[in-house]
Amino acid sequence: MKRFFTVFYGFTVLLIVLFGCKPRDRGYDLYIYNSKGENAQQFEAMCRAYTEETGVRVKAFSIGSGQDHMEALRSEMNSRNKPTIFPIQGLKELVEWREGGFVQDLSQVQDPPFAALVSGIAPSLRLSTGDAASYGIPYNVEGYGYIVDRRMLAALFGEDSVDAVVADIKTAGYDEWAALIQAIDRWIKTPQAIRVVLSGRSHTLIPAHSGPALNLTGVFAVMGAEKWTYGDHFINVAMNAVFSSANDAFTASEDKIRSARPAFIDYARALDLKTSYLAGKDGPVQRGQDFVSSANFGYDQTVQIFGEGKAVFFKQGNWINDNIKKIDESLIQRLEFLPVKMPFAPADIVRTDGMTVEKLNRSIPVFVPNYYAINALAPEDEKKLACDFLVWLNTSPRGQKFIIEDFAFIPYNADPALTTVPNSLGNSILGYLKSGDIIAAPYHGAPASWSGDVVGRELMQKYMVKTPWTDADYAAIADYAVDQWLALK
Repeated sequence: MKRFFTVFYGFTVLLIVLFGCKPRDRGYDLYIYNSKGENAQQFEAMCRAYTEETGVRVKAFSIGSGQDHMEALRSEMNSRNKPTIFPIQGLKELVEWREGGFVQDLSQVQDPPFAALVSGIAPSLRLSTGDAASYGIPYNVEGYGYIVDRRMLAALFGEDSVDAVVADIKTAGYDEWAALIQAIDRWIKTPQAIRVVLSGRSHTLIPAHSGPALNLTGVFAVMGAEKWTYGDHFINVAMNAVFSSANDAFTASEDKIRSARPAFIDYARALDLKTSYLAGKDGPVQRGQDFVSSANFGYDQTVQIFGEGKAVFFKQGNWINDNIKKIDESLIQRLEFLPVKMPFAPADIVRTDGMTVEKLNRSIPVFVPNYYAINALAPEDEKKLACDFLVWLNTSPRGQKFIIEDFAFIPYNADPALTTVPNSLGNSILGYLKSGDIIAAPYHGAPASWSGDVVGRELMQKYMVKTPWTDADYAAIADYAVDQWLALK
């Protein structure tokens, strides 16, 4: 597929050269494509504010929440009116846009304020294939894990126990985590004083349902109809047992990719656990055709399930703030991230940089999810407008206000010891950054379609419709993940 897009985009460039560029008066001066559908309204408000301040007319296009942005972006990039600023989600997408001739090397831009912005990006956050080039300005840093409402934990364990329970879940081993899930499931069905052990310490569930726990229908809210929730984010946690970064995955040898098989078996086991204790709108649900229906378990429906207190845990990131806020504005001030734990064994960890089972299971992924790229095919005057906009967004007080307050983002250059943001999930991520308990996003270095469209789709179509899973299923999932990566490499 990569070769197809390279040839196709090359042909598009030839047509532009032969038949001229896009019309100059289109009713706007700068076209920005936004891949974060969750903040579409806020993004458009930001663009209006920029127009008010500078007179530059900005067109903003945002995809819908939970949608794959690449399909729509490919269409836009092959239209007469291409975006001048567009998003790139790490190395797996950079390859396509660079080979198509669409992405500008920002390190070559001479505009002094913009050059200073580019040179100020920390090396670990640069969008690059390892050379001196730099292809994007980070949107922000994001993190994800199991989201839990502290008020819900108070209903389960008592108000005075919440801090201790959160601290002990964070450092608990996988077996303790699995036992907690099973205990909560029993408690939802029949409230009783069940004792659980977390990080070696004992905690007891309250023998009665009260408060938000009265709404519970299951342990996990899961977006059954969204293939990326299995492939991208969940498998990424397992990949950290083998790959230290996106670049590490991008340059991995065949032998190193094959060495990820045990970690992918761990991934399958943890995914089986999570999807065996599902919360539904009206009661508990099981894997099956109803679970993979977008009418029942799409992005918005699952946010609603969690926001209404029908599930204890929801694997998501801090980008979910605005969606939750629409359901219950008070909820965004009492949420906490917990690590996504997997049954790793020491032998499953292939990395040689000191990574341990304990470190993996107490950490959350924190990374740059998207970068603002500049279209190399845009006219020079539009490129200058793009540079000016990105400098304004990332350095001006008004731009920073949109990033922190309106988008609920964490600036990519934030100091976790000095920074706070106006929502609990952002501050939870800052806490992990401060403690150093973070892992990377190596799935960004895998082939572009592998994690979501290939592995995620396979899980959704073949495994999320059946229960139970077997050891043979775990092995088959791991083999499929390895084989498809090698086939796409």
